[in-house]
Amino acid sequence: LIMASRLKCPVLLVFALRTETGDYEVHMEKLADRIKLPRKDRESALRGYLETYAERLEHYACKAPHQWFNFYDFWDGGDQ
Repeated sequence: LIMASRLKCPVLLVFALRTETGDYEVHMEKLADRIKLPRKDRESALRGYLETYAERLEHYACKAPHQWFNFYDFWDGGDQ
């Protein structure tokens, strides 16, 4: 997001969900035409963009809950 704000470029979200027939549905949404991070309120502005991203990720994860993978050994709970 910080790089996009400096480049003054739009940010798109892209999600590909596999259908029952084995094809993919590709969903693309614009998160923002331009990321604006004012110096005095940068953290709050970033939080707003990240909350929007998290909401959209949640939406697609709920549509296809078995299609999301975490390759980090998150559930191990070992001695790290």
